[in-house]
Amino acid sequence: MIRRANQPGIPENSVRLRAACLGTVLVAMAACASTGEASWKTAVGAMAMVCLGMVFSYFTRVRPPGWIKVLVALGASASFAWFFHSVSAPAGNITSVVNPLTVLLMSVLAVHSFHVPTRRDLLFSLGASAGLMAVGATQALNLRFGLYVLAWAFSSLWSLSEMWTSASGGGRVSVAGLGLALAAMTTASAAIFLVLPAPVVATRFSFMAQAGNGGTVGVPGSLAGDSGSPSHPSRAGTPGGPTRVGGYLGFANSLDTALRGALGGTTVMLVRAQRPSYWVGETFDEWDGRSWKATGGASRPLHQRSPFVLPVPAGAVPIGQSDLQTFYVTSATADLVFHAEVADELWFPSSKVFYSDDGTIISPIGLGSGAIYTVESQVDSPTPFELRSVLSDFALPPQLERASLQLPHPYPRVEALARSITARAGTTYDRVQALISWIAAHTLYSTDIPPLPAGADTVDEFLFGNRTGFCEQISTSLAVMLRTIGIPAREAVGYVPGPYNPITDLYQIRADDAHAWVQVWFPGFGWQNFDPTAVVPLTNPSPGAIALEDVGHALGRLPLVPPLGVLSGVIVLAAIVRWQRTRPTTWAGRITRRVERVGRRAGHTRLVSETLGEYATLLDEASEDGSTAWRGLAAVVEASAYGGHEPPSATRRQVATMARRTRMKRRRS
Repeated sequence: MIRRANQPGIPENSVRLRAACLGTVLVAMAACASTGEASWKTAVGAMAMVCLGMVFSYFTRVRPPGWIKVLVALGASASFAWFFHSVSAPAGNITSVVNPLTVLLMSVLAVHSFHVPTRRDLLFSLGASAGLMAVGATQALNLRFGLYVLAWAFSSLWSLSEMWTSASGGGRVSVAGLGLALAAMTTASAAIFLVLPAPVVATRFSFMAQAGNGGTVGVPGSLAGDSGSPSHPSRAGTPGGPTRVGGYLGFANSLDTALRGALGGTTVMLVRAQRPSYWVGETFDEWDGRSWKATGGASRPLHQRSPFVLPVPAGAVPIGQSDLQTFYVTSATADLVFHAEVADELWFPSSKVFYSDDGTIISPIGLGSGAIYTVESQVDSPTPFELRSVLSDFALPPQLERASLQLPHPYPRVEALARSITARAGTTYDRVQALISWIAAHTLYSTDIPPLPAGADTVDEFLFGNRTGFCEQISTSLAVMLRTIGIPAREAVGYVPGPYNPITDLYQIRADDAHAWVQVWFPGFGWQNFDPTAVVPLTNPSPGAIALEDVGHALGRLPLVPPLGVLSGVIVLAAIVRWQRTRPTTWAGRITRRVERVGRRAGHTRLVSETLGEYATLLDEASEDGSTAWRGLAAVVEASAYGGHEPPSATRRQVATMARRTRMKRRRS
C-alpha cells in the first residue's frame, strides 16, 4: 500500500489546469499580504518563485530530475526549522505565531511548485492555498477581503472543472451542471453561515500590538488635544473649538456638560472582542455643578514589555471572566487606551504607558490610523439577584468614598426627588434601577438642546427645567441623585459598541459612539456600569441573525415597485425557460406539435399511446370529406423522425403550409 502510494503518478499535461491552480495560489498570497499577515515584499517574492516553479514543473513533468526532489525536501525542512525557531525564540511571544505561519505556508508552496508533475501535486497546491486564505481571513478588517475570496473561489472552481476534464479524458463540465453546483454550494454556505453561533475570540492568535502613524505626544502622560495633532495637549472644551467638547473626539481632562458636542460619524476604530462591553477611556469623580474632573492624581509611567501587567484600580475587584479585546485604530483618536473593566494585561506597541489609580491608561505615542493594541480584562457581570444580595454597608476606603459622594453644594430638591422615587426600593440595586426607570419615563433624550444658562446647575436644569438632554446630562443627573442618597457613584466616558459586521466579526466604532454612563460601587463586585440611555448586550450576536436583520432592514427601505418588478421578471424568466425547454428542437417535432394543436382545437386530443400516423387517421376520419391529407403529412414527418434527416426545403415548406392551412370543424359534444 505504501509502495503504491509513493509510485509516481501520470504526468499532468493540462496547461489550463496548471494555470487555474497557479491562480488560486497567487490570489491567496496576495490576500494574506492585504491583511498584513505577510509583507508585500515577501508575498511578491513568493509569487514570483511559484510562477517560476510552475513553469519548471511543466517542462520537467514527464521526467523530473532527481536533484529537484532533494532540493524541495531541503527547502521544506529549512522552512519548518525557521518557523519553529521563530515561534520559540526567547524574544518572541504569543503574538509572533501568525505571521511566521503565513510565511511558512508561502515558503512551502514556493518550494513545492518546482516539483508539481502530477494532478495529485496540483491538488496539494489548491488545498494549501485554501489554508492561506483561511489565515488571511482571520485578520480581515473590512469587506474588501471579499474581493480576494471571490477571485479565489473563481480560480478554485476553474481548477476543479479543469481537473474533471483532465481526469475524464477530455470530458467537459456542462454550463448547467456547473451553475447547479455553484448554486448548491452557495446555498449550503449561506445555510451554514445562518446557523453559525456567535464567534469566540481565539486566545492564541489575537494578542496584537502595532504602532500606527499617530506620531509623538507633546506632553507624555497627558491627553491629546482637539487641534488634530497629538503634539498639542488637551484643553477644556470651548464653544468655538472643532468639537466644542475638548480633546480628541471629546476626551479631555474634564467633561463640561454645558457644551453641545458635534462629533460626526467618522469611523474611529474597529474592535474584535469576546463580548460587547462598555469600553471605558477615563472616569471622573469630582462634580462642580457644570463639569466633571478626576481627582485620582497624575498618571504614573509603567515600564514593561508586552504584556503589561496592570495594577488593580482603586475600588475594583479583579475577579471575573477573561475578556480579550483587540482595537484597530482607523483614524486619529485620543491617546487613551480603551478597554473593558477591569484591564488586567495590555499588549501595546511601546515599552511604556501611563496609568492612573482609577484605571485610566494613557498612551505615550499618538494613536493614529494603523495602530493596534490588545487588552485582556477581567469582567465581572453579576446577576441582579447577586447585586440585590449585597446588604452590607459600603466599605470603600475613606478617601475614595468621600470622592465618590462629593457634591459641590446641597441638592435639596434632587435629594427629595431621589428619595421619593426609591422609597419602596429595599436594596442599592433596586434604588439604582428605580431611578433609571424614572428617568426613562419622565425625561427625553435629544442631542438638540439649548445651551445651559449662565450660572445654572446642569442637574437642576435637567431635572426641574426642560428635562431634555443627551448621555452627559442624563448620566450626570443619575450620578448626583445617587450621591444625594448616599450611594457612591462616578462618571465614566468611553465608547459603546457600534454596528457589528457578521462577516469580519468586528464592531465598527464611530466618533458619535462616544458615550457617558454611571459606575456604582458594590461590595465584592467593585464598580458596576449602569446606563439610562443605552443597552449593551451580554454576548456577541450570531452572524446569521445579524445578516438576516440587515437584509430585512434593506428590504424594508426599498419601495414596493422594485420588488414587484423583480418578482415579475423572475416569473417571466421562468416562463421563458420553461417554454424553451418544452419547445421541440427538430423540424419533425415542430410539425407534430402543430398537428396536435389543430386536433386539440377541434376536440381531438392525442393519446399518449397513439402514434402520429394513428392520430392522423383519426383526424382524416373526423374531417368527413374523404381526405387523406393528415395521413400524408404524418408519413413525411415520421420518415424524417425515424430516418434521422430532414426532407428537402421544398417539402418542408409544403408540409408546413398544409399543417397551417388545414382546418377542422370542432366536434360537437
